[in-house]
Amino acid sequence: MHHKLFIIGAGAAGLMAAVTARDMGIDTAILEGNDRIGKKILMTGDGRCNITNESTATGTDEAIALSHKYHSNQAGFPLAVLQQFGIRQTIDFFSFLGLPLTRLKEGLMYPMSLQAAAVLDIFQLALEDRNVPVYLNNKVLDVTVSKNHPRFKIKCQTETEEEVVYTSDYLLLSAGGLAGPNAGKEPPGYTLAERLGHTLIEPLPAIVQLKLQYPNMRALSTIKSQGQAHIIVNSKVICSEQGEIAFTDYGITGPPILQLSRKAAYHLARGEQVTLSVDLMPGRTEEELVEFLERLWETFGHRTVADCLVGIFNKKLVSVLLKETGLDQQPELLCQDLSMKTKGKFYRILKRWEFKVTDTNGFTNAQVTAGGIDTSELIEGTLESKLVPGLYLAGEVMDVDGDFGGYNLQWAWSSGYVAAMALAKSIQ
Repeated sequence: MHHKLFIIGAGAAGLMAAVTARDMGIDTAILEGNDRIGKKILMTGDGRCNITNESTATGTDEAIALSHKYHSNQAGFPLAVLQQFGIRQTIDFFSFLGLPLTRLKEGLMYPMSLQAAAVLDIFQLALEDRNVPVYLNNKVLDVTVSKNHPRFKIKCQTETEEEVVYTSDYLLLSAGGLAGPNAGKEPPGYTLAERLGHTLIEPLPAIVQLKLQYPNMRALSTIKSQGQAHIIVNSKVICSEQGEIAFTDYGITGPPILQLSRKAAYHLARGEQVTLSVDLMPGRTEEELVEFLERLWETFGHRTVADCLVGIFNKKLVSVLLKETGLDQQPELLCQDLSMKTKGKFYRILKRWEFKVTDTNGFTNAQVTAGGIDTSELIEGTLESKLVPGLYLAGEVMDVDGDFGGYNLQWAWSSGYVAAMALAKSIQ
């Protein structure tokens, strides 16, 4: 079976590339190892699919602002892609396919139906409208390159374990990363790119929960609180985020933690000690906190410490705070009898409660993969391989990952579109 272009991987980037390439008149087909397209899309945005984030749409500076949401060993690499296809183009594209978007809090954009399945349904219809063949249950085993045409030979194994060879003049790898359903098995995109001469930068889980070392972890489980989190390495705060944090029986999660997890993962991989510091009263300076609590102790001196705190913090958290300060042995202690030493412990914990980070919660629970194919081996602005002419990459397979909040799907749409358009111009 021969097509002008084969796309390996029917995820977000591959689907975008397929629709774009076909609209440019290219004979396009998709190879997918699963039994359906876009499985990972169904998991995004808590099943609602956070398609993009409009908060960085700032007119002429949109692409620059958006590029700051991405991470790569080549820091400036994403900009040339985002300048060609950004947030506005994404919104227009989905409207063109018949999927209007709606904006929720903090600029997060979702399908109007708030169903991730709607995104897959729309892409399925778009592929059918354009007569784009999708070969499901085709696990890619190997790709060989020839100087003659057809340039690429793609060996696959079907669900019946039959081996089939497909050929194409152009190839686009969009087989994703290690996060989510692919956990525990190497995506064919990495393997194939390496076999074709490319370099793999170590993949690490990102946008993922953190595991903490703390003796009372189970007591903290299910507690949620507004707070500010800091990642500390070598006694230096390297990044901070604020918002709702949630403790679990193994560690901690919530938007601020997911945002910080990439940094934690990289420093842990280097064998460095990583500490998480949590500020449970981010709206007050340390001086304001002391003044607030001193007034509280004085006003309600006749109450027990537990009764005094229960109106401020989650009752379950109060129990842990009492244990942390040693007051669990004095449950009847009145506020008026608190020593300065014990008060100091409260102030320190509420502003700087430190935990040792032992690990991330792994690829299975990660939303995205940091690392991937080295972008220095790709042409900026086209995503064509510098090593293998006619080979293009898109999506999570390359060393680009975005912040929490729709930015990784935005990269999938942007890179899929740009690679397909560059390929079309190359053919023309």
